[in-house]
Parts: sequence; structure tokens; C-alpha cells
Amino acid sequence: MKKRFLLILSTSGGAGHIRAAEALHQAVQTSDLPIKSDHHDCLDFTSGVFKRIYSGSYLALVNRIPGLWGYFYDQAERKPYGKKGLVRLFDHFNYGGYLEALRSMKPDALICTHFLPYISISERIRRAGIRAPVFAVTTDFYAHQLWIDPIVSRYYVHHDESAWQLHAKGVSRERISVKGIPVLREFTRKLPQGTAQQLLELHEKRFTLLVLSGGFGVGRVEQLVEVVAETMGHHRSKRFNLLVVCGKNQKAKTNLEKRRFPANIHVRVFGFVTNIHDLMDASDILVSKSGGLTSAESMAKRLPMIIVDSIPGQETRNAEMIVEHGAGLLALDLPNLGYKLRRVIEEPATLRRARQATRQLAMPHAAREIITDIYSFLEHRR
Repeated sequence: MKKRFLLILSTSGGAGHIRAAEALHQAVQTSDLPIKSDHHDCLDFTSGVFKRIYSGSYLALVNRIPGLWGYFYDQAERKPYGKKGLVRLFDHFNYGGYLEALRSMKPDALICTHFLPYISISERIRRAGIRAPVFAVTTDFYAHQLWIDPIVSRYYVHHDESAWQLHAKGVSRERISVKGIPVLREFTRKLPQGTAQQLLELHEKRFTLLVLSGGFGVGRVEQLVEVVAETMGHHRSKRFNLLVVCGKNQKAKTNLEKRRFPANIHVRVFGFVTNIHDLMDASDILVSKSGGLTSAESMAKRLPMIIVDSIPGQETRNAEMIVEHGAGLLALDLPNLGYKLRRVIEEPATLRRARQATRQLAMPHAAREIITDIYSFLEHRR
């Protein structure tokens, strides 16, 4: 039997879209179905200048002027059909190379973890003779208007509310499937906390807090850690493990490694890691922004969050859903982070309730279920 070829397309504007695509690719590799896949960043088929501008401008904007990003996000939600400018821009940067790559690879399906691979050139994709159905795998708890396009055969969303929102925007219910945000297989199973703490050479049976700054070092990680350490230090009768992941922010990692912490806190500082699943298993709570993939991974690991410094737009909407379901707490600013952490430390029932609530948002097998559903879709089209 000929294997179906699934072409998975992401965009390097933030790490989450790539991680979701990797999860789908992994699900194909471990599937018993007659399928195979490749994963590509669609920007690799465009001008190198454009790729740097696109991915770099997003990170610069959310880092330096997050309020402006939030404004653009809201404006795009209200005026979703102004695509002509994007089309002209991609044409200028030789987006024709991308279309030629799609033709040459001859995929049976296009699976997109970002809207960019199809939204600006959907009409050109069909005019170029590419007939493969397009599947949109959304990577936040909220489905933004920019994902919507007639070329999409099916949208995969994380939650019933996400499906409701898409339908309210005019997408028919039969084109929406609630499967979750794809996470790697490492997030589908959970080590006992003590085992994970041993693996990481931590003190067992201590309250353990994990601080994530993001794979690109986005966020005020040093200031966050200062507030966390000060709050823990006030609880002198208790002992803590504090795990800090600085991502690619080498300066923050160096500064934190030099820092002196209260005697009741055992601190481990990491740079970019590939075993975040182990760190989550060892932890009682996560302090982080509410990026779509981080949030989905945390929920899959039954790890409640204290959400801080979320980017206006998609991350604030993720935060709203997590807090509404009781699976996390929202820290409005750094002093408020100290208050929320104190509540978690002093009121164990708060943490227990939050951990139980993560089950409502946990979709650990999303990648496998999405791939299975796409295969079924293709078979029924024969």
C-alpha cells in the first residue's frame, strides 16, 4: 500500500508553531498508519532577508513594545480580509519558490501550524495546480480570525470554546474538530514527582517551582526569579527547589548563576533545554507566560501555572481560559506574583484544586488524534 505523504508546514515567528509541527511529525513517525511526513518552515522557501525580517520583527515587537503587538492582533481580528498587502509582499520576496517547492514535493495533505503557509496565497496555491487539502492546526486556546480561509478543509482547535468562536466567525461545524494543541510524546506520560526530582538531582519532597523564560529568552526572568526567591525566603521553616530555564538568554543565566539565594532554596539554573518535560514532572507549579504550546504542555503534565507577563493578544486570551477553568492564577505584575505564590505556598488546597482543574484543559494525545483524523479524511476522499 502506498504511503500517504503529509507535508507539515510551520513558521519561525516564535517557537510554539515549530514545536507543534515537530509533535505532528513525531506522531507520524510512531504511527502504524501507512503515512510519512516532512516538516518545513515555509519561510525557508522565501528570501533569507524576508525570513529574518518576519521572525525578527515579531520577537522585537513582543519584547520591546508588547502593547503595539496587542493592538495589531486586535485590529487583525476586526479587519481580517486585508490580505492584498501580504500577497504583494510575498511576491516581492520570491514566494514563487515556495509554490514551486509544494508542486515538486507532491504532498497528499498540507498541515499548517501557522496561518502564513496558506492565508496570503491560498488562491495562488490552487492556481499553481496544488490540490492537496489544507489542514489548519491552531496553536493557541483561542482561534484568531487570521486562521480562517476557504482553502482550509478542517481546523483543529484545543477546546469547545475555540470551536464555538470559529463557528461564530462563519466556519461550518463540520470543518472544526476539537483535538487539542499537538505536544510531543514526552508530554503524554508523567514520571512520579520523586523520580523526576532524583533524575534532576534535586532534594526530594520539597515544594518545587519552575520558572520558564521561553526558548528565545523572552521575558524578565531575572526580576521574576528575584520576586520568587524573596517570597520563598520569607517562609524560612520550609524548604524549596527552584528551577529556572533561561532559554537562549545567556546573560540572564550567567547573572543568576552568580546570585546568592536564601539558604532554604536549592536552585538549578538552565539555559536552553530539551528535557522540559522532566522539569515539569519534578515541579509543583510553573511560573511562565501563557504561550499556547507552553500552556498545552503544562496542562498535559497536570502542572498548574502562575501566569505573568503574557503578551497582549493570543497569550492573554490563553491566560483567560486557564484562569477561568481554575488551572492557574494570574499575576498582574511582579508584586502580585509574590502574593499569588504566597497563596499557593500557604494554602495547599489552592494548589490541589488547580492541579485537578488542569484535567479540563489537558489534551496530551492531540498530535496522534489529529494525524489519525487527517488520514481518515484522506481515505474518505478516494
